[in-house]
Amino acid sequence: MGNTGVGMLLGDLSVKTVWLLCLCVLVLGGAIWYGVWRSGHLRRSERAQLDRNTEAAQRRDDPQKPVTR
Repeated sequence: MGNTGVGMLLGDLSVKTVWLLCLCVLVLGGAIWYGVWRSGHLRRSERAQLDRNTEAAQRRDDPQKPVTR
């Protein structure tokens, strides 16, 4: 019995290795997608802290410049 079907296409790779590779790609892709999806969302308290830090940095860089809202 020779190499036929999937074994012929994969050569020395086993079907389990290919399924494991596909699973790893899905998990990694899901992690990247979640990170990108979550990166643009800040809680209200985080947004307020970011605004305060930005205003403080602007006052530190140019004390004469008025801070506008």
